[in-house]
Amino acid sequence: MTAQPAPVNHSAPCQSAKRVGCNCHCVGMVHQKNILMAAFKSCGKPEKFDAELTRLFGSPFRSVSADPVAGESVRRKDWQPVASATPQKQCSQIEQRIVDVAVRDVLRIVHLIPKSSKVDWVPLLEGLTCRTSWSDVARQVQAFAGRPDRASGFFWSSALAATLGAWDKTRPTAAPRSSDIAAFPGSQSTVFKEVRHPRARSGNTVKTIKEVADPLAFNVAAETLAAALSRSSLPMREGRAVVAVIGSVTSADLWRHPAAVRYLLIPAIGILRRDFSGTFSLDSQSRLTEQIIEDELVQKWRARGVW
Repeated sequence: MTAQPAPVNHSAPCQSAKRVGCNCHCVGMVHQKNILMAAFKSCGKPEKFDAELTRLFGSPFRSVSADPVAGESVRRKDWQPVASATPQKQCSQIEQRIVDVAVRDVLRIVHLIPKSSKVDWVPLLEGLTCRTSWSDVARQVQAFAGRPDRASGFFWSSALAATLGAWDKTRPTAAPRSSDIAAFPGSQSTVFKEVRHPRARSGNTVKTIKEVADPLAFNVAAETLAAALSRSSLPMREGRAVVAVIGSVTSADLWRHPAAVRYLLIPAIGILRRDFSGTFSLDSQSRLTEQIIEDELVQKWRARGVW
């Protein structure tokens, strides 16, 4: 007798983004969905939305390493003062701050885009995150890959990363087909299969996303995402923006997710800067946020062969 997938129950803290990580059964589809929807709908005044971003992601720091001062907060509660932190801890804190501030900025900028310039963004958001069917899709994924584990929260973002990667590579003038999405990770070494922080080598800091590694499980995501894109009437420019933003935010932790940083966060920053006049908190006269990501994260992942 074939074992049936476990019942799929969702976790409210996952959907409301109250913590880094995703240890529930949504395999990332509904991760941080509440704040995504609020940004897409431009809910509330900018200052109130910004306060919510601070509560969830920390303050909009302008330095990659400076200790928080009175009135500032960090997303990760284990921040250690620079003066007493080990060199390894200092590196981790810099890397984490970069991605946390960047994704905070992405949401802030999307919230500020006038609603008239985001027509039909919400329907695509709902389609790409399976608003009415996420539990059914998660069950299908479980049927092939088994019960979710601590790396499963990175799955849906990885699938969205493959979607945007395939869109750029194989079908730049039209939304990718499910076969394009399914084939894309296999052409990119281990970047899609592994969760690891930028300096990780092996052991407990490197995990396999089993749903990405299982072709049948990944096909479920590819077919679901391709179908959602095929139903959307958005121009290509806006469709790509929506995919990049959703994928960046639904990652369980960008600090440990090279595929999401490469194929989602960096494109999201570029699109929002170029097409929507977005500015980013860590930008300076010497380095834009994109270059900071290149220097502090990308080069380290590349040295480990996962870029």
